[in-house]
Amino acid sequence: MIKIENPPIIKKPSWLKVKLNTGENYKDMKYLMKENSLNTVCEEARCPNIYECWDARTATVMILGDTCTRSCGFCSVKTGKPNMVDNNEPDRVAELVLKLNLRHVVITSVDRDDLKKDFGAKIWFETVKLIKEKVPNCTVEILTPDFRYYKPALDMVFESKPDIFSHNVECVERISKSVRRNSDWNRSLDVLKYAVNNNMLTKTGMMVGLGETDEEVFETMRCVRNLGVEIFNIGQYLQPTINHLLVDRYVEPEIFSLYKEYGYEIGFNVVESGPLVRSSYHADQQARRYNKNTMTF
Repeated sequence: MIKIENPPIIKKPSWLKVKLNTGENYKDMKYLMKENSLNTVCEEARCPNIYECWDARTATVMILGDTCTRSCGFCSVKTGKPNMVDNNEPDRVAELVLKLNLRHVVITSVDRDDLKKDFGAKIWFETVKLIKEKVPNCTVEILTPDFRYYKPALDMVFESKPDIFSHNVECVERISKSVRRNSDWNRSLDVLKYAVNNNMLTKTGMMVGLGETDEEVFETMRCVRNLGVEIFNIGQYLQPTINHLLVDRYVEPEIFSLYKEYGYEIGFNVVESGPLVRSSYHADQQARRYNKNTMTF
């Protein structure tokens, strides 16, 4: 009998270890999120930067509940039947931004394919609108699902006038179906192109370590840059639990430096590239560096 062995588990390198920092700022942020009955992708997706970001009093708020209708192989956000939409959530998010006196906030959400009318776009619109009304000096970055490329939903989101629109391609095209089996890589490109065509300052991101080659990474970077995307993030995939996709490789920091160099060569205005880079990593710094009038940093 032939014995079938599981793929080997690759040991995490020492340079990927994260320093825990559960000081007063971290505890305060955790309390504020709980007090306002809000979810964060920092917690739900087990982001390795949560200690750094929360210590700096920055977080990515996740709206439309904590249960996703899709089941991506890399993501630890729970999957299932979501609860009913909370129409008071936008006001609580805006109040949190006001309490924290934020200069920049990132909003994201689970996929809500169950909301056939607008896939949650109305809550997105209300959230951004209320933040801008209550905290007019705060820039708003949104990291959205694809809304199944339903243009009326996207139009509603664009109408709220976010300062940065972000939607992630997540990985290279060849492995996309195994990584995001209920999503579509080309549909994500359509969303990004539609955002660019609607004069959104557009951003995307991806992970490495899922089975791609470096040439495929460069090809993906060229592809999204040709759409008009201006901000690009790339980081190392880390397996959140044993039930998720295995890490195929740990990309050395030197290779991330090459990704960054190449990104600037092909015309991105901002490239965040490193093992621990995530979608909203240093998002506040990116927003402060970006001058929409001159299109320079």
